[in-house]
Amino acid sequence: MQPGKLTIPVQKWVDFLVSDYLDSFIKEGGATIKFAVCAEGQFSTLEDALTAQCRKLNYLFLKVNAVDTRVYLPQEIFFAISKQVDWRRLARRMTVKLAEAKGYDVSGVDSTRPGNIYEIIGEANGLEASSVVQEVRVEIQNKVARHRNMSRDFRVAMSHLGLMEGSNTEEYSGQLLLDWLTGANNRIGNVRHFQIRTPITRMTARHYLESALYWIRYSGYTGAVVFLDNARVTLARRPDDRSRFYTKAMVAEHYELLREFIDSADRMSNTLVVVASNTDFLNEDSSSRGFGSYQALMTRVMDDVRDKNQVNPMASLVRLA
Repeated sequence: MQPGKLTIPVQKWVDFLVSDYLDSFIKEGGATIKFAVCAEGQFSTLEDALTAQCRKLNYLFLKVNAVDTRVYLPQEIFFAISKQVDWRRLARRMTVKLAEAKGYDVSGVDSTRPGNIYEIIGEANGLEASSVVQEVRVEIQNKVARHRNMSRDFRVAMSHLGLMEGSNTEEYSGQLLLDWLTGANNRIGNVRHFQIRTPITRMTARHYLESALYWIRYSGYTGAVVFLDNARVTLARRPDDRSRFYTKAMVAEHYELLREFIDSADRMSNTLVVVASNTDFLNEDSSSRGFGSYQALMTRVMDDVRDKNQVNPMASLVRLA
């Protein structure tokens, strides 16, 4: 089974992703993983095109680069994504959303405005902040802390972040939670007093990632687009600049992780994952660093039937012109 040689222009493929996925399937709660084989210089072109569409369609764009992140470890992928998420902003957006559900007028409320978000909502409605806190706290308990679409400890963390946006003190009280979420200090002992018991590890990271992707949508975004620059994984020789290098064992672990993401795509929501690789990824030799070294991944991204004259933009893997 040889990879097809037909190519599709970057912008044409991105336009297809918008029309058939971001504007419909992903927007309605679906998730999918696409592989794009890029020539040198096309990675940034594809990234820019996706970023522009995310701004236009209210998606959160998230990038993971195999140069900076150990992409064979799921917890490192989660931390790389988490560092790009403005958790406090999402907490404030969620608070405003829950207040609106309780009947408060939030038309003039700017969730990005500094200060106590409950006071801001109260001012817009001629009420004391304490009244808003009392009602929204119940909503946070019912619609966040008990929300079964997110793992227990993740939703506990989000509940605390929402309540902490009602603080009037200069020192932010949720920094320990932010450090834990982003991997800056992920010792479980630092957040145990928040009633969080499960660390973010290789075994649990995928559950946290699925929860985070759901939370992004729940907090007001249309969804998330995750761009994984995979080119470094196939590099055969260790770089002279001592930058990250993947052994064959690491490559195999990474491909296994990609295979797991493909098989569990239905556990993610409102998410498009684009894995961008170079042409070395298409090497079918079992001794190479291409997907041929991991048959379980290759069989999932290659089409058994291909048109000889026309690119199928819906295929799991496309070659960009």
